[in-house]
Amino acid sequence: MTPAILFDIDGTLMFLRGVGRRALDRTLSEVWGLENALEGVSFAGATDNDIAAGIAPGRDPGELWPRYFELLAEGIAEFRRPEPLAGVPRLLDRLDEKNVRMGLLTGNLRGGARIKLDAVGLWGRFDQAISAFGDDGGKRNEVARAARRRHGDGPLVVVGDSVADAEAAAHIGAKVLLTATGPQPRAQLETAGADLLVDDLTRTDELVAWLLEAASVS
Repeated sequence: MTPAILFDIDGTLMFLRGVGRRALDRTLSEVWGLENALEGVSFAGATDNDIAAGIAPGRDPGELWPRYFELLAEGIAEFRRPEPLAGVPRLLDRLDEKNVRMGLLTGNLRGGARIKLDAVGLWGRFDQAISAFGDDGGKRNEVARAARRRHGDGPLVVVGDSVADAEAAAHIGAKVLLTATGPQPRAQLETAGADLLVDDLTRTDELVAWLLEAASVS
């Protein structure tokens, strides 16, 4: 059975300092007439559709996304040289050298995921055939099940930055590596049941060794 490693995006591979939140907040204002609708709303581990549904139950989130994608792209274009988080490119390079199959497991809609990852040159690094996005379900576990269906019965490892990533991994029988580079404090991540918790993704040799071992015994 072929193993695979599935990566979250925001807080794991990259951090855009609120560009996505500002784009969605402006979209909610323009499309639905809702002002300051995201105040107090946590994005950690949430899907795009779940966030929208929580703000305005009963409305069709699909109304938002064309304008959101436009504003997201504009916001990123104004961002000064967005880059992947520290250690990410080298880690992906090393996993490529080991012929590890890599995909995405994210609450971002596919369109938003591509805009974000294209901005830092990472979109093409991931196998779309085993990836799952916010389009695949309103809840994180639904997205995770879509990834499991696409990959089949082979071993899976999830790399993320939130408690929800750990819960989704457990839901589909995957091991999970959590990195404390997202918005949730390390103390909260320590209770999530991760197989490995790290401060960041910079210790390449150790991470590659762990991921290869985890993928072989998941």
